[in-house]
Amino acid sequence: LFLGTTFTGQAQTPAIPRIWSMTANETARSINTITFTVTFSEAVTGVDMSDFSTTGDSQYVSFSHVAPTDKADTYVVEMTLSGPSTQLALTLIDDDSIINASNSPLGGVGTQNGNAMSAAVTPPLWTTVLTTVSAPTQADTLSRTLPRSTYNQVGSYSSIAIISPSTPVMSYFDMTNGDLKLAICDDADCTNPLVLTIDSTGNVGRYSSIALTTANIPVISYYDDTNSALKLAICNDTICSNPTIKTIDSTGVVGLYSSLALTTTDIPVISYYDDSGLDLKLAVCDDTICSNHPITNIDSADQVGTFASLALTTTNIPVISYYDASNSALKLAICDDTACTSSTISTLDSIGTVGRGTSIALGSTNIPIISYFDQTNGNLKLAVCNDAACSLPNISTLDSIVDVGSQSSLALSSTNTPVISYYDSTTYDLKLAVCDDTACTNRVILILNSSGDVGYFSSLALSISNATVISYSDSTNGNLKLYHPVSTAIDQGQPNSFGKSSPTLGQSITAATTTLSWAASTHATSYAYCYALSIAACTTWISAGTATTASISGLTQATYYWQVRATNTSGTMLADGDYYGSFIVSLPPAAFAKSSPATNATKQSTSVTLAWAASARATSYEYCIALTTAACTTWKSTSTARTAAVTGLAKNKAYYWQVRARNTIGTTLSASTFWKFTTAP
Repeated sequence: LFLGTTFTGQAQTPAIPRIWSMTANETARSINTITFTVTFSEAVTGVDMSDFSTTGDSQYVSFSHVAPTDKADTYVVEMTLSGPSTQLALTLIDDDSIINASNSPLGGVGTQNGNAMSAAVTPPLWTTVLTTVSAPTQADTLSRTLPRSTYNQVGSYSSIAIISPSTPVMSYFDMTNGDLKLAICDDADCTNPLVLTIDSTGNVGRYSSIALTTANIPVISYYDDTNSALKLAICNDTICSNPTIKTIDSTGVVGLYSSLALTTTDIPVISYYDDSGLDLKLAVCDDTICSNHPITNIDSADQVGTFASLALTTTNIPVISYYDASNSALKLAICDDTACTSSTISTLDSIGTVGRGTSIALGSTNIPIISYFDQTNGNLKLAVCNDAACSLPNISTLDSIVDVGSQSSLALSSTNTPVISYYDSTTYDLKLAVCDDTACTNRVILILNSSGDVGYFSSLALSISNATVISYSDSTNGNLKLYHPVSTAIDQGQPNSFGKSSPTLGQSITAATTTLSWAASTHATSYAYCYALSIAACTTWISAGTATTASISGLTQATYYWQVRATNTSGTMLADGDYYGSFIVSLPPAAFAKSSPATNATKQSTSVTLAWAASARATSYEYCIALTTAACTTWKSTSTARTAAVTGLAKNKAYYWQVRARNTIGTTLSASTFWKFTTAP
């Protein structure tokens, strides 16, 4: 999501401002404006329009204004749209004009080092006539603004572990207070968790990683922002009543992207990033309380070691996946012994910018399996090694729906099949990939939560019965959330995304009936549809059962809006990412009746006036009169008049006549058959 070193990149000293978030405020959006909320890590000045640009269909975009809010660290940026755009992202280009109270520029001295880009935003749907599509209402969209000062923002950098058989324990960062926290659940559903503050000295708790000892005692590695140090919290019992806090490394800016594992004898091993030396490091404790902790520099080739993930073999040998920022590649370090006095380093994938957000697990024969993000293509990828040395990894793409996989967490089932939680940066959803074998030849992609901006900082663990348990951040509400299936080992999740098929957007319908149709949604057990003359009025949902079509009737000449929702026991999914479809009903003239001469009238004059009732929607009328119905082939227009004077008729003859109403859509004959009258002798 972010460029340069803001947000999840390199750490900055406390005196250097950085971007905290850039989010689209959907509740403030209309059909021709998109408003972003840009939040910095502290109060800044010098923010103006020259600092921003857009990616995507930028030819239709201009900036309306950039203005501060009532919080000195937050600004509002408004874009104006003048034409059809598909996806847009707000980009901040750092030119050192944005400074804090100490005159420190964004990202530190030097341009471009504070660059940032928001997630892509899909504007409201446009047609060729801009006024034909109504703006989404608040009920139709979700606010993705990330609050920071109005209430607590907790749940980022979460890490989960399972107390056998299925009780979660989670470490995480309290952003509002700058604390490391721990939630210890009381059961599998975490009905009544015990929430503890483990460390509140300064700004601490980012990049937390948790592991449980054989006695289910939590151990947590994390980053101390205030002192730019790697720290370790060792609980003394299962409820962590009196944790021991240790500083493991404080040489420079160290401890980012920490990843913790415990040996078979509960000795902590921690991989982490040295931001001063741009290196990947490893700390191996000599006992369970980490009395001493020799530190090894694993890789120092250029800038390496961000997004590190650590696993231990069955013989306690460290294996680390990580990102090589200098070469935009995924790398793997396999230690030669438990202390990692030497290691074998290999590049697993270097096609494009790949390797961020890595997560590693080892199969039953110590074969590495790694999930990671392909930033170039916006894909979630998986590297499955064919041996413990990972000489020939099999690389596959698991999900390629626009921009997915930036935050992945991998675990292996008891049969060594990968299960991966990750974040969909396009739709702001928590997703799950469930593989059918170790190589992930086939997989099922599930949307587990799409309510707001959810799924970032996900951490996945499997219970003893292979149940999927995930901790993750709900950025919309500032919460730490937990996903746990109700009954099945791997829950199917709510229905997957799907689209509406027909009528297409803005399609013209020339009848009072039509058929709505939509694609099937994976895991949906039923569908319901809604149609009305406005989006706000679309409140009555009609069940379609398991069908993917529905016939509707009684339509009037108007523009209709319609939507479909797929449902199962886990939740509901609206079609097309919450956007409503629309169609325009344009009908032929309505039925009408003839008035006079009455049918079968006799002794009529040789000059008569034909008359008929009005037809709704008619723009003109035509009549025909002849001695037989078959001979009635010449139609004469009366324009909008509903009478016609006919002269020169023969005496003592029977005449047949008919009227038809017309508009651009079609022609409607008078409701009854031909009428007949007879002239006088």
